[in-house]
Amino acid sequence: MTAPDSLDTLRDTLLAAERVVLTTHIRPDGDALGSEIAVARFLRALGKEVMILNADAEPRVLSWLADEQPKGLVQVYQEGNLKQAKAVAEADVVLVLDTGQLHRVGAPANLLKGSTATSMLLDHHPGPEDGFDITCVDTNSAATGELVYDLIAGHDPSLVDAAIATALYTAIVTDTGSFRYSATTPRTHRIIADVLARGGITPEPIHIAVYDGRSREGLRLLARALDTIATHYAGRLASMHVTQAMLRETGAYFDETEGLIQYALALDGVIAAVIGLETPSGIKLSFRSKGDCPINAWAAKFGGGGHTNASGAYVTGKPLHHVMKEVVDKAPRHVAVVPGADEGEASEDDIAKLAALFNQKP
Repeated sequence: MTAPDSLDTLRDTLLAAERVVLTTHIRPDGDALGSEIAVARFLRALGKEVMILNADAEPRVLSWLADEQPKGLVQVYQEGNLKQAKAVAEADVVLVLDTGQLHRVGAPANLLKGSTATSMLLDHHPGPEDGFDITCVDTNSAATGELVYDLIAGHDPSLVDAAIATALYTAIVTDTGSFRYSATTPRTHRIIADVLARGGITPEPIHIAVYDGRSREGLRLLARALDTIATHYAGRLASMHVTQAMLRETGAYFDETEGLIQYALALDGVIAAVIGLETPSGIKLSFRSKGDCPINAWAAKFGGGGHTNASGAYVTGKPLHHVMKEVVDKAPRHVAVVPGADEGEASEDDIAKLAALFNQKP
């Protein structure tokens, strides 16, 4: 991988552009959407033409944020949409935020690959792929929202108004787990203090909108998901899962699975947790850990990746119970510290527990 470009280089290229298209990863989360909106609002304040073009709509808990934006700013990709195709074709710059893997952009990537625009990446995840004209990655940042703050404040901090502040706060608070993840630094809090002051906003309405919107159906799903928690390797690893049947039976939205893994990680003695979420097309895996317990290499074994303490992967072609068994079986040595066990190999007891959860014979 080539050396990353500076934020100044990326900023200068944006400032020289007249037409910009922004995009992010499939199923955009708070950091992805908040970062996009903050950049878009910043550029529009400077008189640029900007479109946000994503593969998927925002999750239900973030619909309020998208609804607050000017009409047409945040768009979901539609195949054959001439307005979207024209925006990409005429763009001076295409900026990808919060993912360094173009395939994770989803359907809009097909348009982007044919574009003559300068392609740029702004991200805080490790391991970006080559191919961007300008790559700005800082893995020391707790969220892409921190880098977007630097992007804007480095040009004119007075442009951080209420709308930009709300987007930045949402980006950073969600990706830091409300400032409890280990990536949170004093710099994170200094940024948040400045964002709150300049935007004249308060945290409470954002927290209520993002975290306190569970439906009754979502609470039923929580109860069902808690019943699936199992521990492995002398209680150092916790696993849990959500099936499509559980979603149908409770009537919950899929986005109400967000944050469930924290309940498994909160168990006493657990240093790492994994949740398997069954979707119509595959299994979405989320890995979390505490302290000095890296789990991104673990996620990479399943085609994923991410941060030291928060990573993900997506597996297709296998049923949920097989994927969960493989995940437990491939737990890294620092998690699976059972005396006498081979490197990360699941014990017979672990396999039996997983099999029982899925009503399978061990």
